[in-house]
Amino acid sequence: MTAEELEEALVSGNILYISDPQIANGIPHYHVFIKKIDGGYLTTACCTSQFEKNLKHIALSRESLDTLVCIDHETSDNRLHDYTYVNCNGYISYTEAELFSLNVRREIPFCGRITAFEFQKIIRGFLLSRRIDEEFKEEVRELLIS
Repeated sequence: MTAEELEEALVSGNILYISDPQIANGIPHYHVFIKKIDGGYLTTACCTSQFEKNLKHIALSRESLDTLVCIDHETSDNRLHDYTYVNCNGYISYTEAELFSLNVRREIPFCGRITAFEFQKIIRGFLLSRRIDEEFKEEVRELLIS
């Protein structure tokens, strides 16, 4: 994507396919864009296909099972091939410069968007998690639809 296209793709609920050397040795992962935080930070939730491993980890850490959110691959709005999961006990924060630099090195494709229902489940998962800092919870709380 061009820098302009990436900027336009930074919309809550959009899926980006990011190859970040700091995550899984640069193996690309789907990321759900959450929001741009004041100060220029871009936040994403990294997706995984490892349901059992994440479920076990969440149970062992006594987090709510609602912090593991399933994204359906059978909707027309995304290019996912299998059920995909977001562990809402963590998020990734990039500066604009970092994300745009990753895009220059290895283009970050836009891969559609999750449903509004799935996005709301992710936000609720963040709010339930004991591992998510209160500052971030305040930032995402405004994304909840009553």
